[in-house]
Amino acid sequence: MGDLVFRHGVQQHGHTTGSAQVLKGTGFHLAIFVIGFLIVLTRRPDALFNAQFLAEDGRVWFPDAYDYGLRSLLLPAFGYLHTLTRLIALLAQLFPFSAAPLIMNLGAIAIQILPVNLFLSSRFSGIGLPIRLLAGFLYLAFPNTQEIDANITTLQWHLGLLAFLVLIALPPRTWGWRIFDGVVLALISLNGPMGIVLVPFAGVLWWKRQQRWQVATLALLIPGAMIQGLTMLLHLGERRQAELGVSLERFFIILGRQVFSSSLLGMNSQKWIIQSESAFLFAVVATVVGLAVLWFALRYAPTELKIFIVFTSIVFAMSLARPLVGPAPQWQWLCFPGGGNRYYFLPMLAFVAALLWMAIREAPSRALRHFAAGLLLLLPIGIYQDWNFPRLRDYHFQAYADRFERAPLGTKMTIPIKPNWSLEITKHERVLWGNKAQPHRDVPVGAWK
Repeated sequence: MGDLVFRHGVQQHGHTTGSAQVLKGTGFHLAIFVIGFLIVLTRRPDALFNAQFLAEDGRVWFPDAYDYGLRSLLLPAFGYLHTLTRLIALLAQLFPFSAAPLIMNLGAIAIQILPVNLFLSSRFSGIGLPIRLLAGFLYLAFPNTQEIDANITTLQWHLGLLAFLVLIALPPRTWGWRIFDGVVLALISLNGPMGIVLVPFAGVLWWKRQQRWQVATLALLIPGAMIQGLTMLLHLGERRQAELGVSLERFFIILGRQVFSSSLLGMNSQKWIIQSESAFLFAVVATVVGLAVLWFALRYAPTELKIFIVFTSIVFAMSLARPLVGPAPQWQWLCFPGGGNRYYFLPMLAFVAALLWMAIREAPSRALRHFAAGLLLLLPIGIYQDWNFPRLRDYHFQAYADRFERAPLGTKMTIPIKPNWSLEITKHERVLWGNKAQPHRDVPVGAWK
């Protein structure tokens, strides 16, 4: 949750001493990663103990890697490249078929936790350690996020946050951090359109800070963004677009119910709120309050928080313009609790970040600080309500995997996966560069892209 409570923006000269020096230790970051892993695991234990393919993880990413090897990195899906997603699917090829969903889930969880490690490093030493620890926990425990937990299909949302943190962090002082930054920025530019959106914000930060490393971040983003942009132009027709069903009423419901109130009260709380006769009024009030908080932060907050709000707003607007949630009018599906909650992740973070900044640091009046703190006191409700993600239906993947591994070459198998899809796979010798000349998969419009 990168720039949650910057008081004076990122420090421009050097790193602080004392506790910040401790945070450089490998042991500290390993412990943070393990704790983060345990938090994610308690929310969805079946990602580890009953790992199964989920949606495009099994319908697109794994079979493409299995059939085409390294060539799968060149294949657009839904109109753009998914380089990191495909790299993790390729990594899964090094393991038995039965372990593939687990390896892919672990890769997604690692990307999910890395923003916490970066935020707790000395590169964010301008923010107090207790505040960063709180922010890191809230990020991992965030309500209304079940759709983006522990699957590589939606890892671009966590990767986008990680890339934003890289942009606003203190410049790297070691080659290890420089390589880390370079890899993250290159991957975000080649794993969906978010890297393109980040380019102008990298330019703004360079203009504000006048640091050489900010020029490097631009140089790292631009080549991949150009490749991604060209790919999107060449494959405009590949992303299926259903009827949007835009209306003012649905706009208030999406913002008020799905973004602002669900970020505090959680998705499961909405299930009883929508049964009230005042449900729409509640959504309107939540929208007005949420937009007022963001407007206040845009006017008075440090540059980093302002940029985060604008960045998340642009990504959210792009998501609403071309969502893929279900077969009915898309905005109608977006109004249902849990519908497309991947699209709400970044704006929800921005809203809570603004509340934390108001409550802890910079709100100019005691009344505003108390107001923000009062809203944040609702957050434990959402965390409690949404802590346990629904367990995936058991499709008995291991039984299918055992049969597939024992089967002779040429065996064709259809394996059921969530959400009522299937993985169609033909057993062959795995080769690095792949076997087939031209891919073709009929990917249904579902709830995950």
